[in-house]
Amino acid sequence: MKNTFLYLIIIVLYGCVSADSKDQVTQDNPILPPEWESISSPTKAHLRGLDVAVDGTVWASGTRGTVLRSTDDGLTWVASQIPDCEEIDFRDIEGFDATHAVVMSSGNGVRLYHTSDGGGTWALSFEDTNSAIFFDGMDFYGGRGMAYGDPQNGSFDILQSSDSGRSWTRGLANMPATLDGEAGFAASGTGIVLGKSAIWIATGGAAKSRIFRVGADSSWSAVNSPLLSAPSSGIFSMAFWDDINGVVVGGDYVDSTRMTENCAYTNDGGKSWNECELNTTGYRSCVTFVNANTVIATGRSGSDISYDGGVNWIELSDQAYYSCAAIGNWVIGTGRSGKIGRLKLNPNQLSVND
Repeated sequence: MKNTFLYLIIIVLYGCVSADSKDQVTQDNPILPPEWESISSPTKAHLRGLDVAVDGTVWASGTRGTVLRSTDDGLTWVASQIPDCEEIDFRDIEGFDATHAVVMSSGNGVRLYHTSDGGGTWALSFEDTNSAIFFDGMDFYGGRGMAYGDPQNGSFDILQSSDSGRSWTRGLANMPATLDGEAGFAASGTGIVLGKSAIWIATGGAAKSRIFRVGADSSWSAVNSPLLSAPSSGIFSMAFWDDINGVVVGGDYVDSTRMTENCAYTNDGGKSWNECELNTTGYRSCVTFVNANTVIATGRSGSDISYDGGVNWIELSDQAYYSCAAIGNWVIGTGRSGKIGRLKLNPNQLSVND
């Protein structure tokens, strides 16, 4: 309750600052939220795939077979198109460094490609042309990767890689059965997280939104979340700071301004989830940790910031982005028609836990 009270004070302070006053205050003032900076984009493709490699290279992907790469914290970008993929929507991408990356398509089957020359050439590493297949996202921990698709015959469609996406095998044993209507969402490719000692997969669309979890004991479980769940709602994105502390966001993409049952947090590795004390200010399709306390969430109606690990949220901006990813004190956002933005955060940003 103390954190919530402090957040209410901060919100009141935001409202008391005039537009003129905001113009006079720099982003170094932690009381005022940072602002998105619009970045020149080399494409008009819709960009949902976004990832920051360990060396700081930023990769993005989207419709029309489009892949983007930035080596200067998202300030400038180079775009390319994978051959014979003009009709393909690459909704997720994983960057390993400036030269190696993997992209995954969503809709009308699935294709996964990998590059080892910075996107100059791409090799097909997996394909299934069955139009009923729809993949939602992928993630890697080191060279170990997993991609998941909507359920087939009552179980999630799983692909696994042990060589940084150069090859894939299908199938995964012992996962709990899915509920009627349960599926993932491919809004930003971030509904799956591979950690050091656990894997999490987020769902929605059914009577309950759930998180599938497997730990070191290799035993899968499905945990209910407090987020809204219906055919157009559930968990759309998930992020973990470590194997203990995580956040999920989502809501209803049809009712994108709804301000309840949009987010939850865990402090026990995903074994249980609590609804946020102050929710995000609408449906959110992506969430990312900047540090252990500072978290950013983005969606079609705007973006929010949390200074206490995702427990309480404050409206940040009405700027809409499908996806977000953090690199140092920068947050990169990508969205509709090639939209790209950057957000600079003060390294001494206010935390209500302090």
